[in-house]
Amino acid sequence: MKTNKTKIYSGPIRLFLPILLLSITILTGTAYGCKETEAESPDIEEGYGNHPRSTVPDELVGYWIAGVSSISNFWDYNGTYQGPANEIALGYMLYKDGRVKEYFYYTSTSTYCRTQVLGYKQGTVKIDKEAKTFDVYYASGHYRSFNTCGSANPPGFGETKQYTSAELSPAKKTNLNNWTIQLVNNKQTLVVPIGDGEVQYYVKSTEPQK
Repeated sequence: MKTNKTKIYSGPIRLFLPILLLSITILTGTAYGCKETEAESPDIEEGYGNHPRSTVPDELVGYWIAGVSSISNFWDYNGTYQGPANEIALGYMLYKDGRVKEYFYYTSTSTYCRTQVLGYKQGTVKIDKEAKTFDVYYASGHYRSFNTCGSANPPGFGETKQYTSAELSPAKKTNLNNWTIQLVNNKQTLVVPIGDGEVQYYVKSTEPQK
């Protein structure tokens, strides 16, 4: 009777074990594959998108601004006079993990009219330190515009509006290539050629606070 029982059950056991081991191997491999995918494409904070990005070199981490603006508080600005300011100011806040914020200020004054635009975008940045390439991809953003002609306030005066898809990636991308970090007037400066022998200077500064 013992011999018969062995013959009856030993076959199924031998068949079941390889199937069990194969199943475990497949499940383990699948789980491992998922982890690898997640590691290659980590989640990024909401609003910054999932466009190309890279780790930002230590010397570029921080806020860089071209032009000087006397706006004391970007977020609470209401269009009133804040002191002298350049016609255009553009700033980039770069984070180590590849996130970026862009601040933009523009003003134009004619005889009776003064136009101002305050813009803000956020997204990702991909920097190649060896090739000296610097690509900014925009995921979201908003702007406020002020257009005062005499005492009249036109429709939309001071309203916050969202940028459209035409102003965001993939339709819109900024390239700052052949950049170098230099000491200009004793200030750490990001120097970017803009053509015809001209360069743009981005000075290390403090990010506008909310």
